[in-house]
Amino acid sequence: MIGRLKGILLETEDNKILVDVVGVGYEVLVPERLAHKLQSSIGKELNLYIETVVREDGIFLYGFLNREDKQCFRLITSVSGLGPKLALAVLSVLNVASFYQAILLGEEKVLTQVSGIGKKTAQRLILELKDKVSTSYTTSKPVEVYSEGIDEVSAALQSLGFTPQEYLDIVQELRTEGIKTDEIIRLTLKRLGQGRFS
Repeated sequence: MIGRLKGILLETEDNKILVDVVGVGYEVLVPERLAHKLQSSIGKELNLYIETVVREDGIFLYGFLNREDKQCFRLITSVSGLGPKLALAVLSVLNVASFYQAILLGEEKVLTQVSGIGKKTAQRLILELKDKVSTSYTTSKPVEVYSEGIDEVSAALQSLGFTPQEYLDIVQELRTEGIKTDEIIRLTLKRLGQGRFS
């Protein structure tokens, strides 16, 4: 099984990248957010943590920049009936801390922002993963949990046409500073506006 790749990034496309490792091109499936981030790194050296999935129709490589994302991918696919495609969809919309936060707080609305996750799937994820995340699952970074105003912030920003991919990282950062919900919305909008028109 391949667990890691180090090579030159040749191409990115949607949720797929091509990495040259000593003359051999490896096609690696990645979260869309990562593929977009790597567009500016074509021609540069890249280190990826790899999860190898063997199925009847082939061998598939799933790539991540860090162990935490790979471990989160494994955790999601450990739920019966949920496969790599859904796990990639989760990591395309939510960062690891946001996903763990949603699981620990039972935030179904955060999880259903991911394409392919309805209310029942969100409930199953919460039910099956809550204990694993809170007691036995560790990462090199602490899981940060915020309970107040999560849905209110998301609802306000999405009503204005923003996607979770655009605002979640900003909201997480502002919450660590102890800022109130109304102020989080205002500051997030200010940053998003600068990003769109810069």
